[in-house]
Amino acid sequence: MITSLTDEQTLVVNHDLATPAKVIAVAGAGKTTTLISRIEHLLAQGVEPSHIGVFMFNKSAQEEFSERLSKRLMAAGHFRSPSVMTFHAFGMKFCRRLEQQGWLASAKLVIDDFSLVKMLREALQRLIRNGEKIAILDEKDWLEDVLLFVDQVKASHQPAQIVFEALGWSNERKFFPALYNELEKLRKRNNIRFFADLLSDPYELTSELGEPERVRVRGLVPDFRYLLIDEFQDINPCQYELLKLLYPMPCQWMIVGDVQQCIYEWRGASPEIMASQFDRDFGNVATYPLSTSFRFGHAVGLMASSVISENDPDALVIGAGARTRVSFARAPKTGKALLGELKAWVDEGRALSDTAVLVRLYSDMVPVQLALMHKGVPYQLHGDSPLLENRQIRMLMAYLAVIAGGLESPSTFFHPDDIEYLLTVPSLGGAMAQRKTLIQQAKQSPQLLPQIIESVADATDGWRAKKLYERADWLRSLSIYRTDPAQGLAHTLEKLGIYRYFESTSSKDIQTQEKIATCDAFMAYVRGVGGDAKSILEQLATLNEKQTDDSHGVHLMTIHKSKGLEFDQVLLSGLQEGRFPYYDEDLSAIDKQAASDLASERRLFYVAITRAKQKLVLLETPSADEHKRMKQGDIPRVALKNLSLSRFVFEAQPYAVSRICEAWYEDKTGTQIDTEKGSVFQRYLNAVDPSPSLTFRHRIEGQNLLQPGDKVRHDQFGQGVVVRQERDAKQMIFVDFGEMGLKRFNPKHTQLIKLSSRA
Repeated sequence: MITSLTDEQTLVVNHDLATPAKVIAVAGAGKTTTLISRIEHLLAQGVEPSHIGVFMFNKSAQEEFSERLSKRLMAAGHFRSPSVMTFHAFGMKFCRRLEQQGWLASAKLVIDDFSLVKMLREALQRLIRNGEKIAILDEKDWLEDVLLFVDQVKASHQPAQIVFEALGWSNERKFFPALYNELEKLRKRNNIRFFADLLSDPYELTSELGEPERVRVRGLVPDFRYLLIDEFQDINPCQYELLKLLYPMPCQWMIVGDVQQCIYEWRGASPEIMASQFDRDFGNVATYPLSTSFRFGHAVGLMASSVISENDPDALVIGAGARTRVSFARAPKTGKALLGELKAWVDEGRALSDTAVLVRLYSDMVPVQLALMHKGVPYQLHGDSPLLENRQIRMLMAYLAVIAGGLESPSTFFHPDDIEYLLTVPSLGGAMAQRKTLIQQAKQSPQLLPQIIESVADATDGWRAKKLYERADWLRSLSIYRTDPAQGLAHTLEKLGIYRYFESTSSKDIQTQEKIATCDAFMAYVRGVGGDAKSILEQLATLNEKQTDDSHGVHLMTIHKSKGLEFDQVLLSGLQEGRFPYYDEDLSAIDKQAASDLASERRLFYVAITRAKQKLVLLETPSADEHKRMKQGDIPRVALKNLSLSRFVFEAQPYAVSRICEAWYEDKTGTQIDTEKGSVFQRYLNAVDPSPSLTFRHRIEGQNLLQPGDKVRHDQFGQGVVVRQERDAKQMIFVDFGEMGLKRFNPKHTQLIKLSSRA
């Protein structure tokens, strides 16, 4: 609990009443306390509460802030509070006023996804009737993507076609812009407004008005003269441009956020607005850092500073909370390591509900959930459907049921609807109406499934018919794998080309890889648990019945869902190169978009580690070579192996951080620490008083280029200053050793230690 303001917070609170301000607040920096104190300051200066508008990004943040603000102001004798709202609540009231005054047509607000999906289906049918070529007819293969696309267009201030081209999605989805435009025609014809339209409709109207009309429209919104906007790194162009049109200067804007915590670009957030556009648009912006976090101790602060310095060399995150323990997994298998950490936590007398397991990708949650289900450990799943509702897992369970004799004994299937997967993954092709009829027949008579597939083959020619006949024969023969179900599933995936089917029906490579990884994780479980196909299905059914969302259990969520939350213990899983950061091929050194994507992934890692208050566990076991490189403080930057330890772990410098904290908490000075991030750590130490006096060094080997002026040490010649390092193949280093003269070294044959010491 923060009882008084820091110097940084005080500067924000006492900022003047005219100049625009940008507050860069690290995770856990006490920004709510700071904003409330700023509001108190404004009121003390005579500003009317009705002239202050506070924008929050979601309902829970708005409610929590309003409650804290109201209590604080009441205690100080203020009986009226400023307006605290979400963007969509503001948009709803604005739309209502625009309708009342005849600026917008009256429309019914519809907030359920089903109505939007229903209208999308109607729009698609209109497109087909108009001759539009639709490559993917199965709704399950495009619906999720098109819903995301609709949100992306509404969040932008660009036409649908331009947004689609920027996303770089597969050619099979090129009908999305036309589908979006048809949806908009239907929506407006039916006088309906969905959630996102609460802001995009007013923006579309206001942006097209001349200044005289805009002045009249501004009379329909609250007369805010001071805007305080939280989580500004997550603002999208539509929100930003609308507020700019409604509240131009001299309205004072104070924006609060942290570009390095922007993790919602996939749904339209634009961190560039906070990073640079705000300064260009407003000019003379005062920038204030809130660099001290009260959530965690120095270990997480140092690691966060080290990682994020790869994105922003000037970024600093000071950990001023209680000491945070950081460790690696104590077992190589994810499930076993997880269970061991949870047991150790409970043995300390701690509650499971104080722990969160965070993952980058859903597939990394599969072994976690299976391990917890298998041992009966309670858990709470946030934001994702339960494990056995996942489509890839249910597809595999359907084939597992066939292996167990499910065609003759339908009760073997986990659920009767699972029979549908046997006809849809891969798809049989043909018209949708025909497929629905075949699925219905198969559900009524599962034993006839091979004949149903053969009937489709009879009406088909060539290669496709051949593959369908093979598929029918394969289903008949699957029961031979009854005692070796893992082998049966592996052969099914290969024989039916299921992974190739995923590739052809996914809009992005990450979706394909996620489906494949989810299948691989389930297959690993089937291999590990042993037994025949029927017993595995029965076990899964039993585990599913026992598992309920338990408020006393471990929290399971993706890192995206963890934003804004904090936990005493955080277990971070799935830290493999190529999965986190995610990429198909690492082109970040030569491709601008790939470099931007890598920076986004790094922000996600930064958010993940800064959720931890008391303990952070990286659920990975480094190899001997990785262990050695971390002890040397190296950060690998080229030729990284897929599925090796994530580069972000190296960038966090856990071994160097451990040495720094050991010196700090045990009052050891003069310690020499090997790290490539010596300059970052030195800035951290300089920013904290008291802090230990340490020396940072780094052995220069191979491709690590030195800069003129860098200080280095040589075993024979002592300390010297780098004059230059050649950029050719040999990368020869020239060092001035003072009285010893100028020396030239080949870095492959000579070890130099880079020095970085407190000034």
